[in-house]
Amino acid sequence: MATNNSPDAFHQQRLVQAQNKANNPFLQQLEQKCHNDSVAEYHIDVLEHLFTAEIQTLPTLGLIEQQPEIKLSMRPLLLDFLFEVGNILNLSRSTFPLAVSLIDRYCSTRIVKKQHYQLLGLTSLWISCKNLDSKFKIPTLSDLRKICVDSYTKELFIEMEKHILKSLEWVVNAPTYDAFVDSFLSLLTSGSDSQAMIIKHNIQKIKVTAYYLGELFQFYPNIYFDYSSSRIAILAIMSAISLSKLPINLMTILHFYNNVLAVSTSPQHFPRLVLVIEDFQTVFQNIKFLAIPNSLQQKYLMNCRRTNPNGTSDGNRNGALAANRAVPPKTPKVSMPLTPGPSPEERIDRKRRETLDQPSLGGNNAPGPKRMKSNDTTTSGAPHRI
Repeated sequence: MATNNSPDAFHQQRLVQAQNKANNPFLQQLEQKCHNDSVAEYHIDVLEHLFTAEIQTLPTLGLIEQQPEIKLSMRPLLLDFLFEVGNILNLSRSTFPLAVSLIDRYCSTRIVKKQHYQLLGLTSLWISCKNLDSKFKIPTLSDLRKICVDSYTKELFIEMEKHILKSLEWVVNAPTYDAFVDSFLSLLTSGSDSQAMIIKHNIQKIKVTAYYLGELFQFYPNIYFDYSSSRIAILAIMSAISLSKLPINLMTILHFYNNVLAVSTSPQHFPRLVLVIEDFQTVFQNIKFLAIPNSLQQKYLMNCRRTNPNGTSDGNRNGALAANRAVPPKTPKVSMPLTPGPSPEERIDRKRRETLDQPSLGGNNAPGPKRMKSNDTTTSGAPHRI
């Protein structure tokens, strides 16, 4: 019988038993209940810390819009690509929103060239993964190069990582909407009234729907930059309750959020984060008009098909998932050219000038204007401060 290098002869056996116990749903529920009971008295303290950190890590839309080469229209394409990478690597739920926060905060501080935008996104996801995920899920530099089809070298990833950390003064952690969703739902279910019991009975449905809406809102700058993570979380919870048609007064939840906010934040920050019912009405009316990104569709489509209607797991589907994880995601084709090309208006103006300068058919043999070589090639140096 082969022995391993561990001095404990029953090490492997205990690992197997621990794995079986960890997969037991009953034990998972007991552990979750024990955790909730232990941290219940610290909910307000946790929220106060999250609100303080949120105010300190808000991105600035005005500075992002001043980027000379990066446009907001390129942002959903990059996020769709990064979300697909996260699905393939099976990263935790908080990894992607933290990576989005790193991208936006960096773009609020440094000028980003168009050919470095994908590099910034992958490096931000890499930093977020190293901060939140298990060690075996963290991609290597070789994996990152395969994901971007060798568009960047290992040295560029390391250099970009240093730029991000120095630009953000090593403040990596930022409260994301899912952390606020968990905290708000825990507080909403801590009461003993009828509405708290309804939320507690449907908490899984509300939580999953709120997570989905929070992920969807990140792709739309007009929602994501208008509201902070805490406001997005409470709007997602209210929208989830409304979509589920639960008999809950939404004004009660809105007053609850504003009361918690008034207790947890200083007066100068309270007007900036307060919510009114018009905010919810605007966001809820826009939900049905939001196009769902492909990566988001794939994630929830996989989760819905992971089990058959009779509750048994689908072996073929699991095999397809395993095969899908081996295939790298498609890299963005539009927003990642090596050098920025002419805008559509410049193309039309150039075509019109070439047409006017062409020789007439009557015998003028003068050649048309020569096309000038582009001199707008960019270097791969460090981004400059705005």
